[in-house]
Amino acid sequence: MSAEQWNLALQIFGWIGSVLLVFSVLQSKFLRFRILNGVASLLLVAYNAALGVWPAVAMNIVLVVIDAYYIWKLTSDKRQAKAFTFTAATTDGAAADWFLTRHGADVATFHPGLAGRLAAGGVRTSVIYHEDAAVGLVAFSGAGDVELLADYVIPAYRDYAPGAFVYSPDGPLAAAGVHGVHVVNPLPAVADYLRRLGFAGDGTLALSLSPAPSAH
Repeated sequence: MSAEQWNLALQIFGWIGSVLLVFSVLQSKFLRFRILNGVASLLLVAYNAALGVWPAVAMNIVLVVIDAYYIWKLTSDKRQAKAFTFTAATTDGAAADWFLTRHGADVATFHPGLAGRLAAGGVRTSVIYHEDAAVGLVAFSGAGDVELLADYVIPAYRDYAPGAFVYSPDGPLAAAGVHGVHVVNPLPAVADYLRRLGFAGDGTLALSLSPAPSAH
């Protein structure tokens, strides 16, 4: 490779890293941001090292370490039920009202029938918290085998998969005496999400919260 070709390849490499870095800060999901930002920083470490720009190398190494830490923390939190808390309330609960005031329009894109069901009464709503942040809302009706009316998480926290916590056999719904959850004709995006959590069926999706019997 000639010196001119090497310089061109290096410039392209640097541009790829720079564009990826800018693209990373446009992400609304924390985990995706950290992954893309870490990859971009690695590319820029190599680019600046080839140019001998050592302060930029040092800065990007620090960014790689920071991103790696948060990627580990985010993926670790996804597996830990203690990362979330769950506050149950009736439809007049202040926390749920506040959450719907802030996020109601986006909730309606996934659960367009929720407003009418809330107005009819007999619905329980539960706000999901991660540390100090209200990150999601679950709404359901009935007892024992409940009908799920909404399961919503704000975009930034969808990488955390709080549904794995909510619907686990030792999660907050099961602890409240719920042994099954079903949802009638969810939108395709919601159905895909629920199937990843273990819901099954056509039209009506259902999930048992009872622990699986132990093998003998």
